[in-house]
Amino acid sequence: MTKFMRLQCIAALLIAAILSAPAEAEEVAVIVHKSNANAVDHALVVKLYTGAARSWPDGSPVFVLDQAEDSPARAEFYAQVIGKSAAAMKAIWAQNIFSGRGLPPKLANPDAEMKKLVSANKNAIGYIAASAVDDSVKVVGR
Repeated sequence: MTKFMRLQCIAALLIAAILSAPAEAEEVAVIVHKSNANAVDHALVVKLYTGAARSWPDGSPVFVLDQAEDSPARAEFYAQVIGKSAAAMKAIWAQNIFSGRGLPPKLANPDAEMKKLVSANKNAIGYIAASAVDDSVKVVGR
């Protein structure tokens, strides 16, 4: 094999490696109803999604929404916002269910359905890809 052919092979391998590398996950946005006046910070979002809190600071019930297990937004949300893996979240909710402390969030998928449910329910909280945010919802808690 000539030096030129080796360089071509190396270049082809580098290009293949770059093209097959996973794309960087898109940022997610935590959303609530536009009229929700509760102070929603990162700590409250974590408490809501782990079942440690079941109501808004004003005492009204919260309607927590989650995306499907295979959703890229879900993986990004739990890793970046909650700071837990999908397996850790399953364990947390299994414990919550077993101890009677609550049920896991309701599923809403994809971003369009999540946004529609949150914009229609003043007590709802969810998350979508940041690029899907519009004026029908309010971004909070990051």
